[in-house]
Amino acid sequence: MDTPGVSEIVAPSSGVHVVLPGYYSPAKMGLIDPSTSDGRVIFFLPWQGNTIAGTTDAPTDITPNPIPGEKEIEWILSEIRTYLSPDINVRRGDVLSAWSGIRPLVRDPKAKNTESLVRNHLIDVSESGLLTCAGGKWTTYRQMAEETVDEAIKVFGLKPGPFKNAPAISGTEMMDDGATLDGSCQTHQVRLLGAHGYSKTLFINLIQHFGLETDVAKHLIEAYGDRAWTVAALSAPTNQRFPVRGIRISPLYSFIDGEVRYGVRHEYASTAVDILARRTRLAFLSSQAALEALPGIIDLMSEELGWDGKRQDDEWNDSLRFLASMGLPKNKQSLTRKNVESGMVGKWEDEEQWRMYSRHDGPADELPSDAKESSSGNPMLEKESPANK
Repeated sequence: MDTPGVSEIVAPSSGVHVVLPGYYSPAKMGLIDPSTSDGRVIFFLPWQGNTIAGTTDAPTDITPNPIPGEKEIEWILSEIRTYLSPDINVRRGDVLSAWSGIRPLVRDPKAKNTESLVRNHLIDVSESGLLTCAGGKWTTYRQMAEETVDEAIKVFGLKPGPFKNAPAISGTEMMDDGATLDGSCQTHQVRLLGAHGYSKTLFINLIQHFGLETDVAKHLIEAYGDRAWTVAALSAPTNQRFPVRGIRISPLYSFIDGEVRYGVRHEYASTAVDILARRTRLAFLSSQAALEALPGIIDLMSEELGWDGKRQDDEWNDSLRFLASMGLPKNKQSLTRKNVESGMVGKWEDEEQWRMYSRHDGPADELPSDAKESSSGNPMLEKESPANK
């Protein structure tokens, strides 16, 4: 738009990540190796109770939901095996989820070597005066914004002034960031939404007030900060002695029904994928657990948004297409809601699929411990045992 003949500066790069069970890494220790078998960098980190590992790095085309390739997944697993004890069998079935992210690597248009790529963000001002900030990543968005605004002030001679009557984002007049909005950058003083009433012991207050399970309460304060009060209040009663509130959307993870309602009412969630992947991280933690949770999520969102049967069917199909990009096995990508609710997610069509995707060995038809106790004695003991006489 600025200069039609200029070369593109963004070079999309694909990076595959896999998620493994939590027992593959210590709870508070990670590993990064900048010198793998082919020179690429790999990391191995505890994340949300599981283990995240990656990543590959290859040029790619931009597509809405890129599919992680088996070659890339196997390379990551192969590298992981070198860090673990030889008696640990790292299996393809241990991959709970896998996805391919696209990084916006950039070329500096003013560099002598225009083929070299920048892995952090780049700020450039063209001859016509177009200021561009390209590259970077979500975790550095504040730094990118600060440096871009600083560059605009310097290049264009802007005169920032004080800002009066700024909205209170804490949700209460009792708390203030303490930022002086005099025209200087205040990003280092402005706290994130939910930080104002946060404390490390806040989960205890939630347990005592709402009757939440401990792991659920800890998850809520880590994900929502002081907004956890609202999430807990939006959670339905369990009709059990304990927990009193907080119905899990997956029995394997700490996400609860109140997060779905909160996502719709306060975070603009409008699709089931928004909840599975963008308000919670369930799809990233386990694609099959996300599929099993999908019927309940669609029901909750239907209550909130008034979805009819057609919209529910559309949400189901859209979610399956998305979960395919999160590593959902191919034979699970065509399951119907009825199939999922009848337990088909945990079943495999043949031995090859079992070996590829199952997390455990196939048991014998009957183990000794499965045998029914007969009148002749305890089957777990030798026949000659005094206990069987």
